[in-house]
Amino acid sequence: MNRLPGLPLRPALLFGLFLALSLGGAAGARGEPPPLTLSAAVERALAAHPSLHAALAEQEAFRAAAGEARITGRPVARLLATGTRYGDPLPVTPIHGFSPGHLPAFDETLVQGTLSVRTTLWDAGARRARIRQSEAEAAAAGEALDTLADGVRAGVVSAYASVLARRDLLAAATGRRDAVAAELARVGELLAAGRAPEVERLRAEAALAAAEAETSRAATALDSAERDLARLTALDVTACRAARLAPLGFGGTAPVAEAERLRLQDDAVAGSPAVARAREQVAAAEAARAQVRTALYPTLEAVGALQELGDGRLSFATEWQAGLQLSLLLFDSGATGRRLARADALLAAARARLAEAELAAREAVDRALAARADALARADALGRAAARLVEVARVEQLLLEVGAGTQVDYLAAEAELAATRAAVVEARTLALLAEVELARATGALTPAWIAHLETRP
Repeated sequence: MNRLPGLPLRPALLFGLFLALSLGGAAGARGEPPPLTLSAAVERALAAHPSLHAALAEQEAFRAAAGEARITGRPVARLLATGTRYGDPLPVTPIHGFSPGHLPAFDETLVQGTLSVRTTLWDAGARRARIRQSEAEAAAAGEALDTLADGVRAGVVSAYASVLARRDLLAAATGRRDAVAAELARVGELLAAGRAPEVERLRAEAALAAAEAETSRAATALDSAERDLARLTALDVTACRAARLAPLGFGGTAPVAEAERLRLQDDAVAGSPAVARAREQVAAAEAARAQVRTALYPTLEAVGALQELGDGRLSFATEWQAGLQLSLLLFDSGATGRRLARADALLAAARARLAEAELAAREAVDRALAARADALARADALGRAAARLVEVARVEQLLLEVGAGTQVDYLAAEAELAATRAAVVEARTLALLAEVELARATGALTPAWIAHLETRP
């Protein structure tokens, strides 16, 4: 079931390439990259990712094999022409009698042209089994393609969210650096007036150096995240800078009830491309076993041929033949039994992999729900803490300015506020990524779902 994205795969890739050219043309007209939305980034990645092109080619190969299986056993016409030189004369036409008028011509050269036709009238279901097997393999290749596409979508969302998160982390680090720089300036003024000890300047300078180091680290991490997104989307890194990305909604949800959890698990089993691929592989294995069993039954074919036989002087005589051919395997030293045993084992393995895929789909839902619940709880608690730490830092600053507080308490409050803000960003990002994994597990990671991330609060 191609879900890339809501269209057959090839049109989706073409649409992505058209989108890429459109974005490039708009950039050239304005001299700057256009804003990049999450949906556009996903389209770009789907159009450019080499693994999807490879999977598409493999799917086309399986489809061609399925088409070949559909025509197996249908009439086949073959033309054969030969010219043979012998040391002694031989009959150049068949002998149809021994009377003087039926003696064939003799010649050292035999020229022969044969048009043969063969078609299968009955094969105990072998052709039908080959068609089922090839179609199931083609469908499994399509599901593998959907699995890869979901992986690309999830990777782009993760990279996009990482850029936004690292932007916020850089903002938190910059806020702390600016606050410490302001404190250093205040201490410098007091020190010049002889109203502050030298240790406060040293302490503020040390805190500023640490804040600058954290700001530099956050800026480097942001640049790395932007380049990761650029590689995934095959865009220039300037188009993937945080300032050019549209915001995403990090809205939380209420805890999932047990009935809802079971429904999501059922959705995962029903909608997961990995489970669907395993089902198609079971169908292919069943068809392969049925095809092996047909070797135990007779095959009936209709055959015919039209021949032109002549000598070196190209004097030809026409012959024809037609008939029915019945073929039945009597003994093959157990080869068919071994092939059947192998087919049974492969079928058992395919069924076990299907059960494993269903278990993995249910487990993925549980993991995603647990990760989302934990991240949302942390984001909520840390958000409340950050709101209170803002007030704590403000009060500590006021106390310091009026001489009732200490610089140590103020700098510690600023550091704790910056760390808490960073933890909030991390928790909210983890909640979003868990939600993406949940959508991926249930087969709901569609373009509409991705677009919803851009519109929700």
